[in-house]
Amino acid sequence: MAEISGMNAVADANQFLVAYPEQSRLANLLKCWNWFEPKHQSRGCGEPSILAAIVEDVRMLYNVDAERVYIGGVSAGGAMAVIAGATYPDLFSGIAVAAGGEFRAATSVAGAFAVLKHGGPDPIEQGQAAFVAMKDGLARRPRHRMPLIVFHGSEDDSVNPINADQLIAQWSKTNECLAAEYGNRAFALSKRVADGKVQGGYEYHRHVYTDEAGNLLMEKWIVQGLRHAWSGSPKVHHYGDPKGPNASAEIWRFFSEVR
Repeated sequence: MAEISGMNAVADANQFLVAYPEQSRLANLLKCWNWFEPKHQSRGCGEPSILAAIVEDVRMLYNVDAERVYIGGVSAGGAMAVIAGATYPDLFSGIAVAAGGEFRAATSVAGAFAVLKHGGPDPIEQGQAAFVAMKDGLARRPRHRMPLIVFHGSEDDSVNPINADQLIAQWSKTNECLAAEYGNRAFALSKRVADGKVQGGYEYHRHVYTDEAGNLLMEKWIVQGLRHAWSGSPKVHHYGDPKGPNASAEIWRFFSEVR
């Protein structure tokens, strides 16, 4: 992940910390996160609790701003980032997902393969489920919103790009529930689309979602021609493509803007 994302260079330039949790092959033969298993989809158990514990370990060692801790991942890591963000909203202030899926998109191996091919269940229902999953964390640290930035390649043949649309729809519903919980019944999202092109690389469509007050809340980047890879990788890699916009730099910019 460090190699394909180039996040270390962005961190050095902007003085923030990055932790790279490593999955055990004993837990998953492909060293992927088990986002599709129910035992890894709730607070206080499984892999979300491991990720939360890593955050706490880092906070014990370094002077970390508790309001500026974020989580992100690609593919299975992106799906697990969504779960961790929903189950630990008291720890994480934003989520970044590359080629991932909505909250609890699957609850079995067979279901996971279906999500990869065709997308997940109804995003509105999953958005409500994510809000319910946030309740324990919200009791510890109330929050009115959960910012999200999504990257997906138009030619991703491993994870159907429809998952990017479902992620936005799911978190739109979750953020609507969060707003209502704290008395904001006027919650509404506006969207604008900006098209661009990397010099010598891919075109992209950047969808920007703002709330009723004009505050940035979510972004969706669809990179034309990108396959199942990290966009804007510093080097050519099976899971990284330098021809896309620099996802790492944009993720940092997004988290900085939504603070």
